[in-house]
Amino acid sequence: MKVSVISPIFGFDDIKDMELEEVDEFFYLLKAGDISFTLINPATVREYELVIPKNYQNILQVEDESDIKVFNIVTILNPIEKSTINFLAPIVINMRKQLLVQVPLDEQKYKEFGLNESIEKYL
Repeated sequence: MKVSVISPIFGFDDIKDMELEEVDEFFYLLKAGDISFTLINPATVREYELVIPKNYQNILQVEDESDIKVFNIVTILNPIEKSTINFLAPIVINMRKQLLVQVPLDEQKYKEFGLNESIEKYL
């Protein structure tokens, strides 16, 4: 599925359009040219509840919460058990309107989420 990046992924300000591909029940690929991010559905590995700030809801044109999917970026390492997940800056997509943002979470409010949590913790 093609998505429009309406609030940039940190460090990739020039990317405006990407392709989201489901790999399996856990992982997705988010690609634009030579750039590729591995994403995970956080609900498959842990309890993960957050409130999307109103300004991001507006940017995403959220009309119904069921249109929203939340993903986290995975840094793939070798061996795979050493890979890390960024739970503090989720990728949020309005699946119906195909709009994407990266939402930085307040570390003080979400103390249970880490920036580089080992995937090994959840296997």
